[in-house]
Amino acid sequence: MPISTRPRAAALAGLLAVVAPFTMGAADADRVAATGLPLGSATLPETRTTRTLAEGVTLTTIVRGRVSPGDHWTVNVAIPTGQLPPSPDPDAPASVLGSRAKATAVAARLTKAGYMPKLVEEKSPAYRDFPAGSQGFVVQIGSFRDPASANAAAARLKALGFKGVSTFTGGERTQVDGPWVLRELVIDPHRFEGRIEESHGGSQTGRRTTSQLASSAEALAAVNGGYFIMDPADGEPGQSIGVVVEHGKLLSEATNGRIAAILRDGGRRVEFAELTTVLKLRQQNGVHTVAGLNRTPGLIPNCGGRPGDRPTSAPLMDSVCTNPNESAVLTPEYGSAPPAGPGVQAVVDPAGTVVSVGPRDGRPVPAGDSVVQAIGTEADWLARSLRAGRHIGLESTVTDRQGREVRFGPDDSVVNGGPRLLSRGVADIRPVADGLVHPGDPSFFYGWGIRRNPRTAIGTDRNGRIILLQADGRLPGRSQGLTLEEEAKVLRALGAVEAMNLDGGGSSAMYAGQGLVNTPSDPSGERPVGDAVLVLPATGLN
Repeated sequence: MPISTRPRAAALAGLLAVVAPFTMGAADADRVAATGLPLGSATLPETRTTRTLAEGVTLTTIVRGRVSPGDHWTVNVAIPTGQLPPSPDPDAPASVLGSRAKATAVAARLTKAGYMPKLVEEKSPAYRDFPAGSQGFVVQIGSFRDPASANAAAARLKALGFKGVSTFTGGERTQVDGPWVLRELVIDPHRFEGRIEESHGGSQTGRRTTSQLASSAEALAAVNGGYFIMDPADGEPGQSIGVVVEHGKLLSEATNGRIAAILRDGGRRVEFAELTTVLKLRQQNGVHTVAGLNRTPGLIPNCGGRPGDRPTSAPLMDSVCTNPNESAVLTPEYGSAPPAGPGVQAVVDPAGTVVSVGPRDGRPVPAGDSVVQAIGTEADWLARSLRAGRHIGLESTVTDRQGREVRFGPDDSVVNGGPRLLSRGVADIRPVADGLVHPGDPSFFYGWGIRRNPRTAIGTDRNGRIILLQADGRLPGRSQGLTLEEEAKVLRALGAVEAMNLDGGGSSAMYAGQGLVNTPSDPSGERPVGDAVLVLPATGLN
């Protein structure tokens, strides 16, 4: 057997399309508020198109609102020290928040150069662990009818020593009329005989589109899954950032304290919990704690690791923490050659026997073998302790926020995400605990959570139905996207009582029937991602 990650203790249905205005039947009254989605004013137009994908599986496309009369293109002028660091999402909106003093100084320089700048104060709503109030100021110049004109104006600023970013005001303003395009997949486990599960496809590394993951598994429907590596400097592209379980086996450690969705019994039940993982290698003379599972030792994407990590052991979204003294296990599911670099590694055969110890040279290992890699002081430990011929096994413990052990059966899977959106029908967003608030950089949470972006989410209603929500965004004039607050309100209006955010932005995608049904914001089209949540038919299951 390979190194075990066991817990420590033991045919598409015919498509039916129905186009209707917002008003729904009585059977839907518990899921949809009578006034429509809580986006914009209550009088905005809203239509819903529903089709049945299989017994107990429906897809509803919701189109709401219209372009707000006051929306336009403008140019945000970068304020020194107030810009977002480079984002792993290449089409993420740039954010240029700064203090009032710095914004005023930039505005004065622009005025002297002949411009008529405007200072706009950006505010945040209140969250569970983050107070409402001012986030900073944006300096804007101009009002343009199209992005080309705004881009040209931004380019002209370079000669004056300024950096300008063209932006559409509908993504930033608190009150807008839309439009919004959203898609809601509802799976009723009492009627649907198939499965819902997380899947990376053939390996834990490598990137595939949601459509590719869905079509290769012959899925009825799918949405993109959790967070993953995009930049090779942060690890192996496609590698999950956060906890992953497939068929009951832990395949990626948690970003400790962040929420995950546990798909029990093939998705018959969905639970949400903030999870923490502990990994230990057991050999004849005792156990040794290791830090990583199916990732590069020393690099902790989104942080949330262990004491000694820098700059923090708490979650920190879209950041990579480091630790010079780490060990990590790569299971056969890793699917790529082990990462090369300083340190030592041991190759372990499927029976759990160490077959070799040597440098981290990046050479492929035989199929079915596992690898233990270590750097710094952990490399010293490995060289002393893991000798050829010795037998080792990996033991994992997963616990929830209360410290209770969480176990998994062979039909369970887990997809990571965050933040939590709803708990018992009430908004429960905690951006500080989730690492969305970056100390000293108000721009990050403003751009990530307060501005409108494409979003994907998973939730459950009072009847145990699973809701997969996808909202298009960053498409001016077509779909604005959602803030985190709006995402929670929409899910609650659709009947969800528990919900969490999945990966979004350019990764946000939904597959249904036999193809992609949304419009991704990524400039290249549908973005290859790490994993997906698949809705699989009853026939042809393994």
